[in-house]
Amino acid sequence: MKKLVATVATGVIVAGASLSNVSAAEVQVQKGDSLWSIANAYNTTVDDLFDVNDLKSSLIHPNQILIIDEQYKVEKGDTLSGIGNKFGVRVTDLKEWNNLKSDLITVGQTLTIKDTNAEKKDVAVAQVPDNKSANVNESSNENNQPSEEVEAEAEAEAAAKAQEEADAKAAAKAEKEAEAEAAVKAQEEADAKAAAKAEEEAEAEAAEKAQEEADAKAAAKAEEEAEAEAAAKAQEEADAKAAAKAEEEAEAEAAAKAKEEAEAKAAAEAQEKPKAESTETQEKTQTVTKTEDNTQENANGETFSVTSTAYTAGCEGCSGITSTGLDLNANPNKKVIAVDPSVIPLGSKVYVEGYGHAVAGDIGGAINGNKIDVHVPTTEDAFSWGVRTVDVTVVE
Repeated sequence: MKKLVATVATGVIVAGASLSNVSAAEVQVQKGDSLWSIANAYNTTVDDLFDVNDLKSSLIHPNQILIIDEQYKVEKGDTLSGIGNKFGVRVTDLKEWNNLKSDLITVGQTLTIKDTNAEKKDVAVAQVPDNKSANVNESSNENNQPSEEVEAEAEAEAAAKAQEEADAKAAAKAEKEAEAEAAVKAQEEADAKAAAKAEEEAEAEAAEKAQEEADAKAAAKAEEEAEAEAAAKAQEEADAKAAAKAEEEAEAEAAAKAKEEAEAKAAAEAQEKPKAESTETQEKTQTVTKTEDNTQENANGETFSVTSTAYTAGCEGCSGITSTGLDLNANPNKKVIAVDPSVIPLGSKVYVEGYGHAVAGDIGGAINGNKIDVHVPTTEDAFSWGVRTVDVTVVE
């Protein structure tokens, strides 16, 4: 612990005298104590405990005695400035350590000195016999003048040195606090930057995830629409195919029915006529040639216009047998036309413009209404006939 330098201007020398108005509080370390807990309990700092007790490390042990801080008892004539000079501290520090609002202090008041740089030393005290006090006092006053100047200079030098040390310590403390504050601020900035970066990355990740979900949803919707469109198209094709098949089956069924009716009628007519007459009719038919009279002579009856095409019985896959039982392969030159029985009854004898006299002896799936199909011997003849409009006269 730092001590105080004191000088006493008296006549008699007394060895071993020291100031009695300076004391220090002592604390005995208990089990579980630490410098930090002791500093908090006695309103001081760990740094002050290190300085006052000249500690080399923070390790302390039970029953160890620690000096908390120095105490000074104010005497008559003391001032804060004078006490500060004695202990090498500033008046502002004294006021701060002792919670003083002004420079006013009183005799007997105890002041806490947390840091000093003066040392106490034993001094010699001189005392003069009473019977010579007047002369000694006069001599003492004369001899004390240089001594007081030296003491004042020493005190001023000590005060200046103490002020320098205090300023250096304050500057070091301020620098340390500034560095700590800068470190805290840097850490806060780093934390804020890291938090901002984390938030930015989280937002980017969320946006990317949202985009992926939107793309997946759009792809699923597009696929669903494509499947629906394909299904609709397939249904349309199936419906069209079914309709075409139904129409084809209906036409085939109608043709088969018409053919059955025609065959039945022809069979009935054949049974009614004598066999000889049938034979004679066939012979007469076979003798008809291309030079057959194509004029409208004796063609009396109802006449109307029709659309005419031509066909041959000699086509691949054709049986050559008409719906009325006529064998056109056996008689390739026979004049026969296919008709719509509702317009021209089967078995009717007709006259066709440009074709000649013929018999309505056949039907066709495409022969409906005012349409006829004339029989010719060859395919070339059918192409040559083509499609034309002709007048038809029902003779019988």
